[in-house]
Amino acid sequence: MIEVPAISFCITCKNRFHQISQTLRKNLDDNCLFQDLIEFILVDFGSTDGLQEWVRSNFENELRNGYLKYYYTEELLSWHASVAKNTAHLLANNEIVVNLDCDNYTGSFGGRFLMRQFIKNPGNCVVHQYGGDPYDGSFGRIGMRRTQFIEIGGYDEEFEPMLYQDLDLINRLRVKGSPYIFVPDSRYNRAIRNTKEAGISQTDSKLGWFDMYQINMKRSLENIRNGKLIANHGNWGIRKNIYDIHENLVNEFKLIHTHDKII
Repeated sequence: MIEVPAISFCITCKNRFHQISQTLRKNLDDNCLFQDLIEFILVDFGSTDGLQEWVRSNFENELRNGYLKYYYTEELLSWHASVAKNTAHLLANNEIVVNLDCDNYTGSFGGRFLMRQFIKNPGNCVVHQYGGDPYDGSFGRIGMRRTQFIEIGGYDEEFEPMLYQDLDLINRLRVKGSPYIFVPDSRYNRAIRNTKEAGISQTDSKLGWFDMYQINMKRSLENIRNGKLIANHGNWGIRKNIYDIHENLVNEFKLIHTHDKII
């Protein structure tokens, strides 16, 4: 009997209501027949555009049965992609963790499609659902086993707030021995396009798009050249002052499962 891996789609958002209001309902509907094997983790990093109220008003059933899990924190004052993504992945419960940017669509039965990729590739692979166009918004669609993500130290939080963190994660995993599975199927990687300016608008950084990219790329290449494949020295993601939809404080033991080995 084939064991089907369960999937956690990890979504981060800060003042991007105009986009997640288009994607979240569609993604939940497109995967609802498999919700016993799928969860959507949505972490709101202090949005002031009505996101929390909208989630409360429109997803009561999904929140009640755990298909959608909503968390809120104000600990990230300005946007940092690596910190945000690490936090969402730490809150995931399932074997497979998948970064799903808030402007991305899974596609119809996209979760089932991903399950099949991991069944066909049962080792510690990294599945990249990138469409091939660097501006189509799909480059960050990366899936792997949760144990891999923890062992590699997640996304590098010493990077500048945006850019290159996805490629760095993939390259560190590949050098560490994870097979790279490129899946450019356009049915499952559609996204809302952003301008470069919109992509970095919440960072509160004086650096421009190109400067962030160059700095982070240089850091990544140097780390890999020196064999520094595990990021963040065992301390990554936000692990305090996170609240669930019921305004309950999330215990740190929830963020770091007792069976996980943090390096």
